[in-house]
Amino acid sequence: MVIAFVVTLGLTLYMTGMIWSMQILEYPLFALVGPKEFPTYHGRHNRGLPVFVIMPSVAALVSAVVLIFTRPAHLSQWSPFVVAALDLVVVVVTVGREAPLHAKLDREGYSQPVIRQLVQGNWRRTML
Repeated sequence: MVIAFVVTLGLTLYMTGMIWSMQILEYPLFALVGPKEFPTYHGRHNRGLPVFVIMPSVAALVSAVVLIFTRPAHLSQWSPFVVAALDLVVVVVTVGREAPLHAKLDREGYSQPVIRQLVQGNWRRTML
């Protein structure tokens, strides 16, 4: 079905732009915010995540799974599986590594080593 393909493509392109923006612009800015201002800054960042990152990421994974079963005839059989697998790995890395680092920043406040881990580790999601 073409609709599933278009939705998956749109969400994939959106998430690709989002993660590159996070990697190149937003995460490096964390290190430039003063320790006193950091909790407010990071809190504002986190409030935007459900709408702009989490929901689209989950929707991308769901649409990729739907695409497996509704693949347009011109699309190779293996490509929806690759897309779904990559989306799943992104979700697993997010939940398993990046979210705990954000939680640590929430609990402990500004931490140059944690911010560095966040920026360096996020390259995995960016490449996926």
